[in-house]
Amino acid sequence: MKRLLSLFLLIMSCSWGQNLFPVLGGQRVGTSIFTFLKIGVSARAAGMSEAVVALNQDASSIFYNPGSIAQFQQMEISASRIQWPADINYDFLSFSRQIYGRHYLGMSAGILHMAPMEETTEYLPSGTGNYFVFQDRFVGLTYGARMTDRFSFGVTVKHVQENLAGNKMNAILIDMGTFYWTGFHSLRFSAALSNFGSQAKPDGVFTKRYLDRATGDETINDKTEFTEFSPPTVFRVGTAMDVFVDRYQVLTMALQLNHPVDNSESIVLGTEYTFMKILCLRAGYKFNRDEETFSLGMGLFVPVGSMKLRVDYAYTNFIYLSDPTRLTLGLSF
Repeated sequence: MKRLLSLFLLIMSCSWGQNLFPVLGGQRVGTSIFTFLKIGVSARAAGMSEAVVALNQDASSIFYNPGSIAQFQQMEISASRIQWPADINYDFLSFSRQIYGRHYLGMSAGILHMAPMEETTEYLPSGTGNYFVFQDRFVGLTYGARMTDRFSFGVTVKHVQENLAGNKMNAILIDMGTFYWTGFHSLRFSAALSNFGSQAKPDGVFTKRYLDRATGDETINDKTEFTEFSPPTVFRVGTAMDVFVDRYQVLTMALQLNHPVDNSESIVLGTEYTFMKILCLRAGYKFNRDEETFSLGMGLFVPVGSMKLRVDYAYTNFIYLSDPTRLTLGLSF
């Protein structure tokens, strides 16, 4: 335990003093599509700054690591509401259950949406009276299997769609993950690849208008296809351990490395303190990030007959935008 705590403190001190990844990947910011898939969907996970690839918390864990689905002993349901900046909301729902022996099945869905927005033009900056809709959504199906008492894997296939003022974009993406108990106390190690797939672009074409250079006064309408972009693929590898356990308390610490295709690498630290299996307090920090650097959260576990109800809340700080909040309700039975 002392060695593990010393390692955590060393990483934190080094990260505080200098940028761990000063140039790797930062030039790729803004080069991916479907970026709503990068929003954390679970208040329980967000309270730990999403350092949860090596944790089997609830049904929403399959969003971060499909391999965690085979670690649940009961049927799990999780629903989240995220209040994002600019009056944008994100709703997420997931469930998982054992279907036969070592085989598990889960489903998840999320939708990022806002109220219809009024169209404006350079001639009518106050609005034209016409409204358009923006929505991002996905639906995923997850299969996982417990290969041994220590190792499990999982795969998620999901359909992702964006609708911006009638311009629609669709893609099929895949998540893959593993979950491994090392056998050393409660130490576990996991790796996951999320949002892997081919490039995508909006359906149809758009009209590009420009002046004819020959005449100088005639407008030419040129129909052009949209440009393709890659999905926000991210590779996560992490470890977690219950560093202190007694009859009434559990202290869990997690360390995770994120490698996204559209940003620089980052290290994430998270911790969760559980008292009497009723109250949870969480905190986390993301190094090498300009937004959502630290987070705080709490949760309550309420027995309801043979079921267990969970209520989780998380706060994450934004520097340039208003701070988002997350609320998650979970049920185990």
